Amino acid sequence: MALEPIDAGARVPIPRTGRIRRCRVRHVAIAPGPDRGLVQVTCLLGGVDHPLPLGTMDEARPICNACTARPVWRADEE
Repeated sequence: MALEPIDAGARVPIPRTGRIRRCRVRHVAIAPGPDRGLVQVTCLLGGVDHPLPLGTMDEARPICNACTARPVWRADEE
């Protein structure tokens, strides 16, 4: 049983401000925020034992788009 009731209301999309490349080692989690959920991004290129927090999606976008680790990009991104 859930500790908090599940909100059955309409889902509110999180606004996007640009494109981010598709990667195999990025972990994305939605954390509760004051008005809506915040998307928190973590890079797992160094492994699960050494995650690199990149912040929100807007903060992570320029870092991820500038990444030069070629093996992590999905085939449709190259």
